[in-house]
Amino acid sequence: MAASAGVRSLAFADHMTAEAAAEGLALAPGHDLEFFTGIEVSTSLVAREYHLLCYGFRPGNATIGEFLAHYCPLIWEQALTILERFRGMGFDVTRDDIARWGSSVPTGVTFLDALRRRNSQDPRLHAYLFGDKKSSPYLSFYQDFSLTDFGGIISSVLPPLEETIRTFKGAGLLILAHPGLISRDVLVTLKGCGLHGIEVYSSHHTKAECEYLQGLARSLKLFTSAGSDFHGERIKPDIEFGDVSGRPDEAFLQALREIAPAPL
Repeated sequence: MAASAGVRSLAFADHMTAEAAAEGLALAPGHDLEFFTGIEVSTSLVAREYHLLCYGFRPGNATIGEFLAHYCPLIWEQALTILERFRGMGFDVTRDDIARWGSSVPTGVTFLDALRRRNSQDPRLHAYLFGDKKSSPYLSFYQDFSLTDFGGIISSVLPPLEETIRTFKGAGLLILAHPGLISRDVLVTLKGCGLHGIEVYSSHHTKAECEYLQGLARSLKLFTSAGSDFHGERIKPDIEFGDVSGRPDEAFLQALREIAPAPL
């Protein structure tokens, strides 16, 4: 997909899993691609969820492995709490309905697919399955329930953002993913913890937000990165592969090349 889209440099930044890192390093040379390892992890700051990107780590990195082994099970335990809430709301759903989704983190796909199996006619799901949100049902469902106390159930066990930055320091280049209109003071604090840059260009951001973040990156001497947040047609049908509104700065790419593991 990357080669056919004209993409020259690529990173897989799967959420709460680094299993694709070695595969990407092995496949990229055959497609004439510059490949970088990546991962996106969930964290919290002042009761709000933030995502942290780590680029350029070596497959099998012990720090990342230990982090995932600790936090992924905690997050899945909260997923079971959410299932109980859905049952309390009258939905017919069981633990078996989400078991096949793996062990990284539960998502809108996890819960909506679990609910639709035996509740597809429930009017509370109508908008996602048949109505005005059916063009992007999984993302819409996740965004809607993350704004309720369901989101609080998950975020209650997420690691603190500042602590995670300190933990990952030395594993790779650390970039704050799609932070929106984050304050300068917060970024100053995060830089002091070891943050290397901001994902300025993202499908999450408006043009004005990109310009605001670019200004912050320059003034704080933080790297500028770019990511499409592509999730495939099922999850985000409006985002095409390689659809990024801007480019990462050359200083970031050069720093990444200096630490990136060689292709396998």
